[in-house]
Amino acid sequence: MKKLLKILVLAAFLGALGLLPFRSTDAAKLLPVKTVVITKSGDSYTVDVGAGVKALGRSLTEALRRLREEVTGVLFLPTAEQVVLTEPAEEAAEAVAEEPGFRPAMGIYRTPDADPDPAALGEYLASHPSNTTILNVRAALAAGETPRIPRIRAVQGGFLVAE
Repeated sequence: MKKLLKILVLAAFLGALGLLPFRSTDAAKLLPVKTVVITKSGDSYTVDVGAGVKALGRSLTEALRRLREEVTGVLFLPTAEQVVLTEPAEEAAEAVAEEPGFRPAMGIYRTPDADPDPAALGEYLASHPSNTTILNVRAALAAGETPRIPRIRAVQGGFLVAE
């Protein structure tokens, strides 16, 4: 009983000093992400998660870091269901596969559209999931193969996915 009391007193003391390894986050500050769109223009990458939330960087890692820093609240990437690469940004597929913030089960697509709408894509892709995931891309790259990423394009108010 004395040992438990000592542990509780120590935990309270460390908590008061802010030295405990636990972090709490106000759920109201979380910004859940459904679709991540990555575009490339010149030497810069843009990461757009919808609702006007986007960031620019010289690399995908830098753009994601800036997005996390500049967003009001806490960017919550584990909720993302898919990532869409515009065709100029297709070369970032390897960087996407290596990004620790992306779940291996996220669907991955490419599109010829220069500035796709993440909200519209997310709504469509929620009911038309891909069989190609980040894990598939990782496996293909590990095997020395070129990953096959499905292509999605806008057609007459909707989208069409070609495997």
